[in-house]
Amino acid sequence: TTLNYVALRLMGMSAEDPVCEKGRTFIRDQGGALYTSSWSKFYLCLLGCMHWDGHNSVPPEAWLAPNWLAFHPGRMWCHARMVYLPMGYLYGSRFVYSRAEKDPVVQALREELYVQDYNSIPWIKTRHYVAPMDNYSPISWTMETSQNFLACYETWSIFQPFKNFVRHYGLKFSLEYMKAEDLQTNYIDIGPVNKVLNMLCAYDGCGRDLKN
Repeated sequence: TTLNYVALRLMGMSAEDPVCEKGRTFIRDQGGALYTSSWSKFYLCLLGCMHWDGHNSVPPEAWLAPNWLAFHPGRMWCHARMVYLPMGYLYGSRFVYSRAEKDPVVQALREELYVQDYNSIPWIKTRHYVAPMDNYSPISWTMETSQNFLACYETWSIFQPFKNFVRHYGLKFSLEYMKAEDLQTNYIDIGPVNKVLNMLCAYDGCGRDLKN
């Protein structure tokens, strides 16, 4: 519902349109976009309608780990692996729509999607929020603990020198891997989800210069 609502608003539908009013009421009745799915949260972060601290870590440097480790991205199912790749890059580089702070639609969405003031939301505390109706498979305590550790890894100053060092190489590896996939698939990629994200990564990787 959140993604559909945002899409309608981006395509020009007025917030006062009955369709948007109905969708917005439903979203807010569930606690607002803080309780939407992880997919929605990721796209809201890209658009600038959610702070990246509200999204669980997707570290691109995981690709640099030995591939025999159980949690190495290369051991995932092919579609999950190739979607993790651009997600890791976009998360790691904290990609955000460059005009988010000036775009009137984005600014309006920050008010429409939440039940509290956007600037007062304690983002990092909302990472595990999910509406009960969407919580088909609650995460285990081990996954929650792992995600909490990664949140510390992302934010605690003691980890920053190491994180910044390996993240640089993780981002570089991710761009090279995506370039290889583009070439090997004639720019079709494995599916439409990672195709869109790969294009965003390529755009960011060339300095957001469409002529480059």
